[in-house]
Amino acid sequence: MIRLADRCDVLVVGAGPAGSTAAQLLASWGWSVVLVHRAATPPGRPSLAESLPASTRKLFAFLGQLDRIDAAGFHPNNGNVARWADESRITRSTDAGFHVPRSAFDQVLRDCAVAARARIVDAVVRRVEPGDPPEVTYAGGDGRIETCAARFVLDCSGRAGIVARRGLRRADSRYRTLAIAAEWVCADWPADELTQTLVESYPDGWAWSVPLSKTRRQCTVMIEPDRSPERLALREIYQRELEKSVELRRRLRNAAQVSTPWTCDASIYDSARAADEGVLLVGDSASFIEPLSSAGVKKALLSAWRAAVVVNTCLGNPALAGAALDLYIARERQVYAECMRRSSAFFAEAAAAYGTPFWSARAEEADGGEASPEDSDVFSADMSDAALARDADVLLAFERLRASGHVRLRPSTALRFAPVAIIEGREVVMRDALIVPGLDVPLQFAAGIDLAALARLATACGEVPALIAAYQAQAGPVPLNGLLTGLSLLVARHALVAEAS
Repeated sequence: MIRLADRCDVLVVGAGPAGSTAAQLLASWGWSVVLVHRAATPPGRPSLAESLPASTRKLFAFLGQLDRIDAAGFHPNNGNVARWADESRITRSTDAGFHVPRSAFDQVLRDCAVAARARIVDAVVRRVEPGDPPEVTYAGGDGRIETCAARFVLDCSGRAGIVARRGLRRADSRYRTLAIAAEWVCADWPADELTQTLVESYPDGWAWSVPLSKTRRQCTVMIEPDRSPERLALREIYQRELEKSVELRRRLRNAAQVSTPWTCDASIYDSARAADEGVLLVGDSASFIEPLSSAGVKKALLSAWRAAVVVNTCLGNPALAGAALDLYIARERQVYAECMRRSSAFFAEAAAAYGTPFWSARAEEADGGEASPEDSDVFSADMSDAALARDADVLLAFERLRASGHVRLRPSTALRFAPVAIIEGREVVMRDALIVPGLDVPLQFAAGIDLAALARLATACGEVPALIAAYQAQAGPVPLNGLLTGLSLLVARHALVAEAS
């Protein structure tokens, strides 16, 4: 018998990093939140390890999670040691990030959600019915089946994709990746690497090792599934792949493997759209990026924050619901495309070094190949720093403005303004942006500069020094390089016209 358990403002499916963070934020903002979760790690198997760089500290602080994460005593992360495409490189950070077993890390984030008054239900979701309102049916540990109606449902179920798998997910990549992991005790690991991740490529795969303490490590190989024609046991495949490494194999010479290997699908995917009839796909439900980036958790947390802001807006200001949902869908797509582009440089290096199908397929896919216009750098109100750095016209305009002390700028006749949706605090709001010649979408920010405000000031303050002073008086002190970059973009895109004064 199915009974209606209750109603809530938001029901979150899955209590991984994305689900717990979204539930925490929305509950702390006053909404009633139910978080449905059932631990998925098989008994006796270690949980996956994650390498979280120092940059995540700022994000955890912003989300109100840093104190609990610091108190958990996770092993510090001070960078990585890499042998990539047969070249060695070392990255060190003064501030420490975290090396975490996911089971313990996820529990810390669930504790944050509970502290914010989100209600956790120990159950397995059986069905999600989008609609108005959407309904979620789940089975508790006692076998009782219940249905909960919510104003919004967040699918944070990761690769399982409770809602995403119903026609929203796109998994048509030209390659697949299988992760095989095991834990080791390494008593004589190099002393100067005890808080560093090791990453290593080889002709048909790559490996990485995440320290969980001074002596315990999780070592993982990433390969094509079903690549070998012979039928080998998983432990034999794992050992065969470790033998292909150089640095990792050397460091494991006197180590002891203390767990049997286990596998995880690490293939990439994205979604056609990340929102559908009262349901948002959040974190890994919306897309899964290359593990090589070590950015999966950070991406999930940011996705959860955006989802929480969008839902908060939809519930509190229904008139902006359409704009808020469009913003969420666009940003999820853009983040996936940008992550793929960042991976492409590493894949291209490995493809050039090894010339094997394993790497060439990844380099071609990550490079974007037949990317749609929606996946461009400017599919939001912001232009990324990476896009600016690649733009030769912007760089040329920057050098001209910096070198000349006698340039006057005026708005071009093609310049137009339009409202766009952006996030301010806990809400999505409409703000002025530019219709920039040559770009299909309005643009608001670049290099941290409000381009619309900058362009409006150019009408009254044409001289570059006066324009910079006027912007700083209006917006507060900002880096000069950022202002020059914003002006350079507007000149390069013919939104402003540069004239000798």
